[in-house]
Amino acid sequence: MGLVVSAAASCSDLLGRRRSTPPPPPIPARAASTQQPDDGTTPEPELVRVFRRFDADGDGRISAAEMRESCGCTAAEAEEMVAAADRDGDGFISLEELVALFEDGDRSDALRAAFAEYDEDGDGGITAEELRRALRRLGLCGEEMTAERCAEIVAAVDRNGDGVISFDEFKAMMATEPAA
Repeated sequence: MGLVVSAAASCSDLLGRRRSTPPPPPIPARAASTQQPDDGTTPEPELVRVFRRFDADGDGRISAAEMRESCGCTAAEAEEMVAAADRDGDGFISLEELVALFEDGDRSDALRAAFAEYDEDGDGGITAEELRRALRRLGLCGEEMTAERCAEIVAAVDRNGDGVISFDEFKAMMATEPAA
């Protein structure tokens, strides 16, 4: 979320500019607060206005190219921002995905802080050794938490097989219900 939010914040000059666009996509009922326009027309939710500014071609979805153009960031940064919000895996951000991203913001911030407690070197992945040290530092286990046991835990959570727990894997792990 932070990338998209910071991108939106850094593009605040774009939010004030008017452009002609086709009608916006349907607005989810929970699409943020509204601001009353001066011309007496129906108010448009703030998040919809942000979405429409980024959706340059008006097709109802934000591509990495539109993100790059709107924010003046690199192609890699734009791809990362889109990937962070793209829940259905189509390579674009829909209005619904943007709304969900902002609704999940508080939980995501807390998860990022928790993830950072484990990711000691800040490289975006939790290794078995980082996990072992963090669990001990946090008092969540004793000497029984061996390097081998931590490697088993990492392997169980590591969906892409790269040997570390990424933030997305950590988030998925934290979202699962514990066994009763």
